[in-house]
Amino acid sequence: MINSILKRTLSVACGVFISMLCAGSLLAADAPAKDQSRAPVKVILDTDMVELFDDGIAMMMLKSDPSIDLLGVVTVTGNSWANDGMAYLVRQLEVMKNGKPYPDLVIGQQYPDRRGGGFGRDILKKELSSYGDVMEGYIGAQETDNPKTWQDSYQKRYGVKPPKDLKIRQDGVDYLIEMAHKYPHQIKLVAIGPTTNIAGVARKDPEAIRLFDEVIYMGGAFWVKGNAHQNAEFNIWLDPESTKVAYRAPFDNQTFVALDVTDKTIMDHDRFNAIRSHIKNPELLKMFNDSFFAKRFDADKDNKFSWFVWDVIAAAITIDPSLILSTRIAYIDCVDQPGASYGRTVPYSREEAPEGSRPASIVQEIDQDRFWNMLYKYLEQF
Repeated sequence: MINSILKRTLSVACGVFISMLCAGSLLAADAPAKDQSRAPVKVILDTDMVELFDDGIAMMMLKSDPSIDLLGVVTVTGNSWANDGMAYLVRQLEVMKNGKPYPDLVIGQQYPDRRGGGFGRDILKKELSSYGDVMEGYIGAQETDNPKTWQDSYQKRYGVKPPKDLKIRQDGVDYLIEMAHKYPHQIKLVAIGPTTNIAGVARKDPEAIRLFDEVIYMGGAFWVKGNAHQNAEFNIWLDPESTKVAYRAPFDNQTFVALDVTDKTIMDHDRFNAIRSHIKNPELLKMFNDSFFAKRFDADKDNKFSWFVWDVIAAAITIDPSLILSTRIAYIDCVDQPGASYGRTVPYSREEAPEGSRPASIVQEIDQDRFWNMLYKYLEQF
């Protein structure tokens, strides 16, 4: 596995060189040049889907790009309930201008493992207040009630009945196993929510894990503070037990978009306004303007409020790995025992690594100018 990660590191180094050569080129700043002779990269997105930022935009980028074959989207409970996530996913697919066929639509795990800490609202709130709340008490899906079905969620959210002709599976873990065996060593699994589905695969069929070409996670905080509580990033904090299983699963290649890089990718007022100006689809623009963070930006007359992007970076480096300018290799693990470090992601050197931990490539820097210009271009296409 070390050899595989070294190959990825060399690929990143080549990407840095290419970025330097292209620094003055508007074409390179807008979007990477694609080798049209190569077959599209097969991708499955594992997501706690929300409207637009952040998971929705990540999905639309992967669906739109000609170099990507988005095989399927599997929802998981995190920022949203898995059923809510499917409703948001279906609606965004409906209003997109892109004419490519829908990916497979699959509902994954409805509840995290979290056997140590529990998943009740009061429990989550208490943890945040005890361990150093960072996100103003935000507890994701548990902010609302879990809908009985995705159709109930869709009708409540959008005021109309959901489409009837969609085939939506309810077996996210089995779907991931099935696709790994169908396309061995061909699929990049882009996991931008909690790791509950992946842990389910690792427990049920460890061999399927070995059959993925790469897993690209958005999650973790390795050399920086957390954003749920002081010691944990949100996706990991919602299911530390599953994370420990996922991190020790036998993936040949693991790449992390963690807070180590997302904390440097800041949406200030200028970027927020640029994003708004590049959204040409009126239904998506309305969705954007109705989002809670857009309202926060609009209410902030002193221009002090800012936001981050997370999952969009994972999608961007999947489409164009040369956006990565630097990485760090570490053996990784997760604290799955309740306490002040519950959900902490821990990097180790090879010599210090606990038995069972595995190496990963953790992104440290991306080409910010190319990334933002890439995002703006995609927004106009949706």
